Amino acid sequence: MRSNIARQFFVVIGLLSLGPACGSQTDHGGSGTGGTTGTGGATHTGGTTPSAGGSSTTSSAGGTSATGGSQGAGGVTTSGGVTTSGGTTATGGATGGTTASGGTTSAGGVIATGGTTSTGGRTGTGGTTGGTGGSAGTKATGGSTGATTTSSTGGRTATGGATVTGGTVGTGGTKATGGATGTGGTTGAGGGTHTGKWQIMPLGDSITGTTCYPKLLSQELIDKGHSNFTFVGTVLNNQGCGSAPNVQTEGHGGYLVTYLTTDSPPQSGKGTLTELKSWAAEKPEVVLMEYGTNDAWSSIATQTILDAYGTVVDQFRSQSPNVIFFVAQITPLNPSGCTSCEANVEALNAKIPTWASGKSTAASPIYVVNVWASLPAATYTPNSTYTSDGCHPNAAGSQLMADAWYAGLVAQGIP
Repeated sequence: MRSNIARQFFVVIGLLSLGPACGSQTDHGGSGTGGTTGTGGATHTGGTTPSAGGSSTTSSAGGTSATGGSQGAGGVTTSGGVTTSGGTTATGGATGGTTASGGTTSAGGVIATGGTTSTGGRTGTGGTTGGTGGSAGTKATGGSTGATTTSSTGGRTATGGATVTGGTVGTGGTKATGGATGTGGTTGAGGGTHTGKWQIMPLGDSITGTTCYPKLLSQELIDKGHSNFTFVGTVLNNQGCGSAPNVQTEGHGGYLVTYLTTDSPPQSGKGTLTELKSWAAEKPEVVLMEYGTNDAWSSIATQTILDAYGTVVDQFRSQSPNVIFFVAQITPLNPSGCTSCEANVEALNAKIPTWASGKSTAASPIYVVNVWASLPAATYTPNSTYTSDGCHPNAAGSQLMADAWYAGLVAQGIP
């Protein structure tokens, strides 16, 4: 509708520019009698066809610009005064309704009510700036779009921010308490209350007592920035392992873990319960246990070996309730003349994780270190890359063992 008015407006301006006579007629039409021009405005109804408007007084078409004046009495250009009478339109197109008789244009003024499409646009009633422009007051009710600030109550979505209470998913963070398994780990930091240097005891048979692994492990820890520890035990490991320092252990060649459960009968050079108790009395904070090679070589039943593991753990716990155990899945075993040794080792290693899980506690956790996997079992045979006898690792094999122990320790934040 606005484009029709605008087109009529430009037609009028074009006609006005044709000569002074058109301008003065428009001036008359602009005065009150111009209402008669309003009847000429009837021409406007005919004037809805631009040709009729063209033959009649162009001011009548100009009158259309008066309706076009509803746009701001754009006809304002006709002699600003028209704006004034157009101003009468401003009195609420109600008197503009007087133009209504002339104002069949007012039917054209329906454009103004068409301006109510403007009210549709609420801006439009704003657009009637002319009078129904009071209906711009409707804008105020249109300000009831402000009332669409009921979206403010729609700000209930903000209470919908009750999804924040949905943030009780945060309480779903009770999973974090589920991380209480983590607290299980805190026992690792049962050691968490730890002060001073960690007291670490390598414990086992000759794989601990007479190979390079304990020395190389100590060196690797220091080289990688973990110096807050000392190795403890009554046996000095002084093997030739390059520049790695000598360390203390409880590594006893030829010992069987199954012999540590009793003193009766005593077995010289095999291990006794009394010896086990003396080691536990040293109260290490961490025990690295690599035991069972001689038991597997002797074809002792897997469950008997695991029961003996339990005895070792119990004795250390009786002295230090918070002792932390790292238990090895032991090294491969293929010595000459023993065809069942490796199968016995693998049967034991397969059971160790389940045993450890059942024996571990929050105060005294047991961690399993897969040392066996660090060495290639299939080629771990006499005079091979990592062993000379199929049992004891050489320096190269000992380094692979040390790497496995290092990874197991630092994974638990020790030392």
